[in-house]
Amino acid sequence: MYCKNCGSRMEDGQEFCVKCGTGADSTGTGIVQGSAQVVFYFRDKSPGIAAILSLLWVGLGQVYVGKVARGLLLMLAVILLSLPSTLILFAGVYMNDFDAVTAALIVAIVLIATYIAVWVWNIFDAYKLANEYNDYVKANGDRPW
Repeated sequence: MYCKNCGSRMEDGQEFCVKCGTGADSTGTGIVQGSAQVVFYFRDKSPGIAAILSLLWVGLGQVYVGKVARGLLLMLAVILLSLPSTLILFAGVYMNDFDAVTAALIVAIVLIATYIAVWVWNIFDAYKLANEYNDYVKANGDRPW
């Protein structure tokens, strides 16, 4: 049987069209007259906006897509990576011992490189999550998370 509204194929016994939400009568031959139907529309999440938000602030793209805990964890991770590296860098500058300064700079460079790696991964992750969200909504008609 086919939906009278949009023409999509409907299985026998199916009460509503999965494409447009139009109800079918008990015989499966037409639209239910006077029936109330509820259709939910979910807006797509833009992968570009998710990536830009994550570029501006680590974790913000994940929050936009709906992965709030993941976004907050990324924000916390970046704070934990950036504060010690900044403190070590400033402490190394004010020390007079060359070996201590060298060690402080090496630790700071490793922490900053890790921070940059997390930041770049975060941008790609937000982009990928927005695409996964959109694919799931299109396939199932509901939010994935």
